[in-house]
Amino acid sequence: MADVHASPASRAPSLKDRWLRLRDTRLVASWWGTSWRNLHSPTLFTWGRALQSNPKHWPDSNPVEKDAIDVIAAWRTQLSRTSDLVIRRDLGAGERKSGKKQVTVSVQNMASRALTSEEDARALCRWLRCVAPKGRFLELGTSLGVMSAHVAATGWEVDTWEGCPQTLAWAQKGWDTLGYSSGIHAQCGDFMELVGGVGKEEVWDVVYLDGFHEEEATLHLADALAPHVCEVLVIDDIAWSQGMHRAWRELKSRPEWRVSCSWRGRGFLFKAPHMRRQHVRLA
Repeated sequence: MADVHASPASRAPSLKDRWLRLRDTRLVASWWGTSWRNLHSPTLFTWGRALQSNPKHWPDSNPVEKDAIDVIAAWRTQLSRTSDLVIRRDLGAGERKSGKKQVTVSVQNMASRALTSEEDARALCRWLRCVAPKGRFLELGTSLGVMSAHVAATGWEVDTWEGCPQTLAWAQKGWDTLGYSSGIHAQCGDFMELVGGVGKEEVWDVVYLDGFHEEEATLHLADALAPHVCEVLVIDDIAWSQGMHRAWRELKSRPEWRVSCSWRGRGFLFKAPHMRRQHVRLA
């Protein structure tokens, strides 16, 4: 069996490869992408609008969720000001890049680098409510737990996996404070081992892969999780490296994913058996 932790053979990217990757970065996609107003499919129109639309033209949430968003925002601010140190265990691409399995970082440093922005988190939750009012969400890459809290606030059931015990402890501390612990089920460990332990009948409506940013590992995890995805697999940081973008381009060509969409550096793979094969790059 191939070692999925190993780096692929070094390949010099062509100018075309570099341009394709650049177009999927958040900054460039905002200029070259498509507006939801130009989407003809009713499903893609609704989903694109949820991701892109100005909230004043879209009922962002009911009053209970708005209160929750304010509380989560306050927690996010608190994390960004916390100087406590964490021994960060890195099982993914960060370890390969730094050459270290463990690094000491401050919570505020992690918050500044790793947290999904509030704007994106709210947009993703609007989109989730379009997929289904309630559902099951699996997140690979808990980090400090802010995205998990946003999803739990919508009423979705959340499973989340994190490779670093101390990082997960900070996330759980926040969930306890916010009152979301009962709706968020966390596991700590290597993603490869955790995905190998998933039961054959286990399914999630949406799976969000935001960790282990390596080409071969991403392909392996996506293929292993595909049978357990009912609706959508989301891959974050598809333009993080040339290898990650190769993985994204490979995955969106797979027959099990009929529709693919990129938005703000994320790739969405939809099973959508009722839709024709197509790719959309949203602004």
